[in-house]
Amino acid sequence: MSTAWRTSPDHENEGWPKGVPYIVGNEMCERFSYYGMRAILTVHLVALYQLTGAAESIAKDKATAAYHLFAGAVYAFPMLGAILADRFWGKYRTILWLSLMYCVGHGVLAVADIPTDPNTRLTLVGVGLACIAIGAGGIKPCVSANVGDQFGRANWGKVQTIYQIFYFSINFGSFFATLLIPAIRGDGSEPWRTALAFGIPGVLMGIATFFFWLGRDKFVHVPAQPGGRLGKLDTAAGSLLFLALGHLFITPADFGWWRAVISLVFIAAGFGVFKYRQSLEQDDGFLAILIYNLAAKLRGGDANAELADADHDSSSPLLKSATWSKFWGPAIQKFGVAATEGPYAVFKVCTIFIFIPIFWAIFDQHGSTWILQAQSMDCTLFGVEVQPEQIAAWNPLMVMLLIPIMNAVYRISKGIGFEWTPLRRMVIGLFMSGGSFAVAAIAQRMIDAQGPGVVSVWWQVLAYLILTTSEVLVSITALEFAYTQAPKRMKSVVMGLFLLTVTLGNAFVSALTSAKDSIASMLNTEFGQAEFFWFFCWAAVVVGVLMALRARVYIQHDYAQD
Repeated sequence: MSTAWRTSPDHENEGWPKGVPYIVGNEMCERFSYYGMRAILTVHLVALYQLTGAAESIAKDKATAAYHLFAGAVYAFPMLGAILADRFWGKYRTILWLSLMYCVGHGVLAVADIPTDPNTRLTLVGVGLACIAIGAGGIKPCVSANVGDQFGRANWGKVQTIYQIFYFSINFGSFFATLLIPAIRGDGSEPWRTALAFGIPGVLMGIATFFFWLGRDKFVHVPAQPGGRLGKLDTAAGSLLFLALGHLFITPADFGWWRAVISLVFIAAGFGVFKYRQSLEQDDGFLAILIYNLAAKLRGGDANAELADADHDSSSPLLKSATWSKFWGPAIQKFGVAATEGPYAVFKVCTIFIFIPIFWAIFDQHGSTWILQAQSMDCTLFGVEVQPEQIAAWNPLMVMLLIPIMNAVYRISKGIGFEWTPLRRMVIGLFMSGGSFAVAAIAQRMIDAQGPGVVSVWWQVLAYLILTTSEVLVSITALEFAYTQAPKRMKSVVMGLFLLTVTLGNAFVSALTSAKDSIASMLNTEFGQAEFFWFFCWAAVVVGVLMALRARVYIQHDYAQD
């Protein structure tokens, strides 16, 4: 790493950091790449499954399950990127090198239609999606955390604004990709158009990577800790332990019980590497502190004695809580308050994150079940017939419009005595996400009653308006919340955990879709698309109530970058 690169932000700078334009430009191109590919993925998978001989309804269910499994993988692999960035490579090198894997994945998708055998084509699509999941997933927590790393004490107040700009750039790229790429692919009957539709996102990803490289001398490069040999061992141990579950996204389902064996091998190897690393030098990272503290608690001992040397006058939120400072007492005594506060903060944030997966289970269906629903609707908007895949462009367009509108709402509400705190925004957003699926369910009932091509797609536009408002309240806020609530050494890890909520939501949709027929048979009732939508509507209401109860007693603590 160049010695000329800054390793900490300029705390005297009250303006915008110099690296911000390169990060925003990179994100805009990368998001065009990702959402352009994703806009046509479901319909492409349906066509491929039908070519293998599957009936239309079965092909749609298989495509939906595969789409959400891929989306889940994209948001699971951030844990690998977070470990690699925090422990060994640093965020810059992690983003740069994994972006190349991302480009390879797009390249494979672009040539996947060359073979004539549909099963071979499905295999190639799977390989391409796996590469994209590793590349895109690996850089996700690093890009988000890298934004916050650029800000110091003097311009810390701009963090909320930069995440909104960051999110605006995501949707700017997504909007044009969702309009352009489906139009290029057409109905999928011409292979060269399909190859071009998948190839253009790859070109944009290459541009994104180059743009990020141009900003290398402008960025704050927070060094990985500990780096070197120990960093390699930390990365190996953490990655092996993650892959105990993470491999399920890339190993074939027909492996059966071998998947359990593979998980056990990863766990054994991970703990073996971790034990060896600890024998070289005691680590004070998340896993080391957690294991030490649990082992000490199991051995028993006098918690008060363990805390005797702790600074009880500290402003640390950990020491302000008698219950949790007692629980973490052995770790505080061994590693100190500052190090122990990291795992404590992670678990604390997770008590909020646990409610977020239902939002993603709902939101990400605008790329699967909502596209399939639109295929049965009258897709005429303002007198122009559009493709079902292009309806999703309403989402990024509405995000760009709603961000300034909601900012005005926040200011006006504050003036009349109602503060839109991050937790309030997320709770209200969860309820609204359920409302969007109520509209989708009503529209599906009308489709079932009137037949395809009759019900106007304007019903979906209404659902998109509600869903996008929910997105602005939940997703943007949670991104900011994840960064500000994490101590410096845990920022990428917490970002990875936040993105893991997307994985859980998508994995749930994938599993539920695959089990629809079994559930209907078990309950001896119909479980069609309308019932599927109503299920998620009421699930969001129940989870929203539970999150509201947790939010009432959650105490926020912001950690600015040093």
